[in-house]
Amino acid sequence: MPTICAVFGCVNKTLDKSLSFYRFPKVKVNAASDLRTQILKQRTAWLNALHRTDVRDSQLKNMRICSVHFKSGKPANYNDEKNPDWIPTLSMGYNSGRSKATTPAIKRYNRASRRMELKPLQLFPNTVQLNVVDSSEHSMIIDVPNDISNNATEESGTACNTDLKLNDINELENLRDKCSELQNQVDYFNLSEKAFIGREKMLTYYTGLESMAVFNLVLDQIKHGLTANNQRLNEFQKLLLCLMKLRLNVPFTDLGYRFNVTCSTASNIFRKVIILLEHMFKNLIYWPEREALRSTMPRSFFNIFGNSVAVIIDCFEIAIEKPSNLKARAQTWSSYKNKNTVKYLIAITPQGSISYISDGWGGRVSDKHITENCNFLNNLIPGDVVLADRGFTINESVGFHCATLKTPAFTKGLPQLHPCSVEETRKIASVRIHVERIIGLTRSKFKILNGPVQITTLKHQDDETCLLDSIVTVCCALINMCSSVVPLS
Repeated sequence: MPTICAVFGCVNKTLDKSLSFYRFPKVKVNAASDLRTQILKQRTAWLNALHRTDVRDSQLKNMRICSVHFKSGKPANYNDEKNPDWIPTLSMGYNSGRSKATTPAIKRYNRASRRMELKPLQLFPNTVQLNVVDSSEHSMIIDVPNDISNNATEESGTACNTDLKLNDINELENLRDKCSELQNQVDYFNLSEKAFIGREKMLTYYTGLESMAVFNLVLDQIKHGLTANNQRLNEFQKLLLCLMKLRLNVPFTDLGYRFNVTCSTASNIFRKVIILLEHMFKNLIYWPEREALRSTMPRSFFNIFGNSVAVIIDCFEIAIEKPSNLKARAQTWSSYKNKNTVKYLIAITPQGSISYISDGWGGRVSDKHITENCNFLNNLIPGDVVLADRGFTINESVGFHCATLKTPAFTKGLPQLHPCSVEETRKIASVRIHVERIIGLTRSKFKILNGPVQITTLKHQDDETCLLDSIVTVCCALINMCSSVVPLS
C-alpha cells in the first residue's frame, strides 16, 4: 500500500514518482557511541519538527517525509547540523508566521555561505589600489572608493584615507605554518595517505610491508574493486584497515574508532578486501619449476643434499574460539596445543619462499592424514627430496611418487642412535629449521594468525571457502613479497 507523508496536511504519496520519500534517521545498535548520539539527536529533531502529539517513537519506522519539505530536496547528513536540511523545515503543516524562504535557519545558512565565498578585496566593491609605501614598516595604503571619499569630504572637508598596517608579515607566515602543522596532525590521526610520507617504519608497523612502493603495488592491483564500497573511506584507507587487522589483530570496534566508521562497516570492508587480495595474489604461492630450484639452491642445502631438495614441509595450528557444536568441538581439539585449533600444512622451497599452503583442517587430524589428502603429493616429481619432522610418517606415500622423504631418526626401541644417524639427523635439523623460521615470521608479522580467531571466520561462504583460509593465503602471499630469511650464500 502507498505511504502518505508524515507531515500534517501533506497529501503526497509514495505513488508519486517525481518525489522522494525519506525514512527517519535510524540509530544502529552496533554504531560508535558518538555516532549513535548524533543520529539520535537528528531523529529527535525530526520528530519535534512534525509538531504532532499523536506520533510515538515506535511508529517512526513506518513513516516517511517527502522531499517537498527540504530546501535541497533531500535531508542533510547527520553530522552537518548547521545545514538547514538537517531537519525538514518547509511546509510543515502549521502556521509559523514566517515565509518559507525566510526562516532563521535558512537565513543563518545563507549568511554563512556568503561569508565563505567573500574574498578579502571584496569588502569595497569598487576599485581598490594597494601601494606598499615602506617595506621596513610593511604598511599598506588602501584608497577608499570615490563615492565614500566624496561623502567623507562633504562632512569633514578632508580626504578619507585608511591606513591598514600589518604588524608583522612573519606572524602571518607563522600562522600558516601552524595551520599546516595542525593539518598534518589531522591527517596523521585520520591515517590518510599523507600521514605515511617519509615514515617507512610507521608503514611497516601498521601493515607488515617493507615500503610504500610495495603498498602501492598491492593497492593498484585491487583498486578497481574498492571504488563501489563505503565512500567514507578512500581506497588507501580500506587497504590500510585490512592490513592493520592482519598485522595487529585489533578488534573491529577499535578500527571503527580509528577510521570514524561503524564496527559493522569495518568488518565488511575487511572481508571485501581480503577476498580481493586472495583473488589477486594467491598466484604468488606456486610450485616453482625444477630447473629454477636447482639454479638458485642455497649453499647450505647444496653441501648436504646436492640440488635435489624440493620442499620442506611442516604443520602449524591457529587457535580458535570453542565451538558450541559438540562434534565440531571434538574435531578441532588439539591434544598437542590443548585447545581448539585449525591446522594447515605449509611447504617452503630451500630459498625460503612459501610454495604451498593447504586448506584448514581440524586440530585433531594428524599430519600424515593432511599430507595424504590435500593434493600436496601430486606436485612431487621423481627424484625430489622432501624434508619433514618425525611426525610425518609418509614414506610410502612419498615413495609412490618416486620421491624421497628425509626425517630425523627415531630413537624408539634403541638405547642409543648410531653415530651416522646422529650426524644425518643434525644435518637435516640444520636446514629443516628454515620452515620453522618462516612460520614464526608469518606469525610475528601478522598477529591474526596467533589467534584465537572468531568462530564466524570458519563459516563457508557461497564459493565454498571460509574466511580463515583466505586470511592464511593472503598472509603467506604477503610474506613472499618480502625479503627471504634464508641466506643464499
